[in-house]
Amino acid sequence: MTRYLFVGPSLPEAADLLAADDITVLPPVAAGDLLKLAPQQGDVVGIIDGYFRQTRAVRHKEILSLIQTGVTVLGAASMGALRAAELDTFGMHGVGRIYRDYLEGRLTADDEVALLHGPAEERYRPLSEALVNIRATLSLCIQEGILDEPTAAHLVAVLARRPYRLRSYPELIQLAREAAIPATKVEALRHLCATRAVNLKRDDALQLVHRLRMPHESRANGTTHPSPNFTMAPTIYVHRWQLGARSVDTEDGRTAEMSVLRMCQLFARDYPDFYRDLVFNHLVQECASNCRTQHTEATLDRALEHARHRNVIPDPRSDNLEELSFLDLWLTPSERTSRPLKDQLGTFLVRSFQLTPGAPADGLALDALRRRPIVSTAAKLVNAAKSVNEHAQQTQSIFDIHTLSADRILTHISERWGAEPGALELHALDRGIGSRDVLVAAARPYYLLARYNPDLMDLHINHSNVSPSPPAETQSSAPGKM
Repeated sequence: MTRYLFVGPSLPEAADLLAADDITVLPPVAAGDLLKLAPQQGDVVGIIDGYFRQTRAVRHKEILSLIQTGVTVLGAASMGALRAAELDTFGMHGVGRIYRDYLEGRLTADDEVALLHGPAEERYRPLSEALVNIRATLSLCIQEGILDEPTAAHLVAVLARRPYRLRSYPELIQLAREAAIPATKVEALRHLCATRAVNLKRDDALQLVHRLRMPHESRANGTTHPSPNFTMAPTIYVHRWQLGARSVDTEDGRTAEMSVLRMCQLFARDYPDFYRDLVFNHLVQECASNCRTQHTEATLDRALEHARHRNVIPDPRSDNLEELSFLDLWLTPSERTSRPLKDQLGTFLVRSFQLTPGAPADGLALDALRRRPIVSTAAKLVNAAKSVNEHAQQTQSIFDIHTLSADRILTHISERWGAEPGALELHALDRGIGSRDVLVAAARPYYLLARYNPDLMDLHINHSNVSPSPPAETQSSAPGKM
């Protein structure tokens, strides 16, 4: 069992507190972090703090995907409390008072737990105060007779209308003066805030740390409800997030697997053959599993047989030409007239293939590529392209790969692939690239490297590739020529 904790300003000394524990302490969570973590069944993930403004907040379905695989997810104090209250019925375990207040409706605004803070190097030094802490401090003032409830409610209401980054105890004292509260009461309020301010977020964070330290059985017994069984729909968004989170270890560090895949799709000469075999193999395996056939050899005939089982294609022996007219959408006129019908149907299967509607076969391709020598070479080229783009940015500050001409990119790719005029999108489908827009987006990061170092990009899937030499630094003036 592995335990993880995402934490920041709510408990800045968490790494010191947990130094003797086998718990991996991580920065505040953001979108994609849980998928990159890839915990296993039986692991435990604690979420205290999370980013939400400068980057996308952790998504609900990321948490659900962990819960579904048997990971225990705890939440408290800040982003963790918010997500736990929202996903309580799905099995996320909330800890502490803030979680309960959100769950039971006493708190409703997300920004109650928000605050401005410094970077990790400054131990997340707070630059504002969370409203939940100010509320708790004012409740203590009421208990000690410093303020009455209407006055405290007024102060909270005024602060609640202000942006979270402008909330602080000095601001609270100023509001108290403006509200004509007697000077002695204001001074007592100031002294309490300076010496005994309630840090409810810290208290709840410590409770989660305590739960995270518990043995598995004790942690389970401490929950308020059992984790229900559920199946999360495999949406195309989750599919994309999961693929985007995958990375491969290389000599140059970690490289996103999707970048490696795009490099192979764009520049490996034999990628269409690799992809065709991949699609046929999947269809034959699916036929053996779902149609109870005994075939295992991934041939065109076997793939077509499964397509007929699923009523995707008509019988190729049919004389009804109208039944085959759909092929006009998937093949060029020359392909329709020059290729045997079986090959045309096979091409259709490849070009139309998706795992589910909207989900391309990128995951299958990544799994099939993982142990091939081309991965290391492609990763080096990905990093080389990044260096070239950075060099162009340093040379011309206005340079941005997103402003590169889409027409020039498509022309370059078309020439490289030897695509028939007007048929580039069909050729892209042969490589698992689903549209013109996806093709342009995939090629943008590599256009400069490929244009000025064409020989460097000559990749092959089915035999070893020579590791690329550093690209020639002839790109300094290139962006101006786009």
